[in-house]
Amino acid sequence: MTYRRDILDSEQLATLTRILDDYCEQVGVEGSHPAREHLARRLFALFSGGIDSPDDIKMALDRVSLDFKTDLRVM
Repeated sequence: MTYRRDILDSEQLATLTRILDDYCEQVGVEGSHPAREHLARRLFALFSGGIDSPDDIKMALDRVSLDFKTDLRVM
């Protein structure tokens, strides 16, 4: 049976949510800030693309946030 990375089980969803929450807290993105939605989409794309280690996802999100060339809190 082929495993689809675009369909998450509850454990995967909880893990990705925790990674997003931790990362947003780390960089100072609060609540419903637009940057959080952008990071969530990127996180899902990374996971769908095969990156599933929390540390690897956080490093990739660091690279994404550097591409903003600005502080995520002012987005």
